[in-house]
Parts: sequence; C-alpha cells; structure tokens
Amino acid sequence: MLVEGRGRGRPILLDEPLSPLGDIDVRRGVLRRTGEELRGSLLMFPHPAGSSVGSYVLYALASRGAAPAAVLVRRADLMLISGCALGGIPLVELRGEYERVRGLLSGCGMAEFSAELRGGFRIACGGSP
Repeated sequence: MLVEGRGRGRPILLDEPLSPLGDIDVRRGVLRRTGEELRGSLLMFPHPAGSSVGSYVLYALASRGAAPAAVLVRRADLMLISGCALGGIPLVELRGEYERVRGLLSGCGMAEFSAELRGGFRIACGGSP
C-alpha cells in the first residue's frame, strides 16, 4: 500500500485506465463516463493515465469532501501517489493480487478495507450501500 487508511465503500470497478483530469468531474464529484458518485466509493482501475494535473484533481475532490474512500490499482504512478497522499485518500497498489481483489469486489454492494504499512491490506465484502 502506498497511502494508509481504513474504511468502507461501495465498489466502482473500471476496466480501463483512469485519467483524473479527463474522467472526473470535480465540481459534481462524479465519473464523467458513468455519472457515478465518487464519495464513499472504493474506486478500482488498472492504472492511471494523464499528466501531473491529475494530482490536483484528486486533491480538489478531497478538499470538497467528494473523494473516494480508497483507490485500488494494479499499478500506480507518481501522479496518483501524490494526489492521494495530498488528499488523504488511501491508495493500494495490488500488482499480482489485482484480479483476485477485483473478483471479490465484483459481487459486493459494500466492502470494508484496512490498508496499513505494518498490517498490510485487508478487504472484506459485506453489507449493502
């Protein structure tokens, strides 16, 4: 994990990379592709796309109270790490565990997670949104 945290949220699973600048409407706090609200979600996507401006998009979401509860990716980059760290958004780089966690979350209405440097990453499906 790259940014620690714990909490719960409803999974939003994306099949394609996410560009914060192009794919997130900061004013509304939603994904442009689907209109899904990001606040309180576990946002999962393979890897980020885009420029360093994406860091500021994530920070702006957090400062508006519209950030996801956590971001889960197969592979992170400096832009994503910076934005999540600035915004206090838990960030987990799953690498080889990505497909397993995605499979778990695909049937979840709500999931609880814990991402700690010493305790590692734990996630459990449970509850409803």
